[in-house]
Amino acid sequence: MLDLPEYLLLPPALIIGIWVAWSDMKFMRIPNTACLALFASFLVLGFLIFDLNEYGIRIAQGIIVLIGGFFATSIGLVGGGDSKYAAALAPFVALSDIFPFIFIVGIISIISIGLHKLVGITPGLKSYIKDWDSWDIHGMFPFGITLAGSLVVYLFLNI
Repeated sequence: MLDLPEYLLLPPALIIGIWVAWSDMKFMRIPNTACLALFASFLVLGFLIFDLNEYGIRIAQGIIVLIGGFFATSIGLVGGGDSKYAAALAPFVALSDIFPFIFIVGIISIISIGLHKLVGITPGLKSYIKDWDSWDIHGMFPFGITLAGSLVVYLFLNI
């Protein structure tokens, strides 16, 4: 452990989050490589930032979310990409911050769904992105944008 500042987790979360948000909006898919890249960035940076106890707890959080996400996906509650991305981002959130993070997810959900609907009814704006799959799948929302945005907001607020 080099005792590096925790804000070093923000750049990979932001860059990969933009990738995830775009991919989920355009294709309604979150690439496995994005999930692996986010988790790998935590494996490297987390090892340099946290003591081994905190590092292990955060890795365990990711495993628990992955298992829970597997069951949620298998019964149709959430998409597989959302579950994998949630598991990859789980180590970025301190265990003591779970409830504030859930609050952030709720707020960002309202904002992202609202903006998605607003873009969909704005003349001229939707024409630039009319071929995106997120407009054609009724009853489904690309939650990757919410998860990515929530992680970035959480990390930014913890700077």
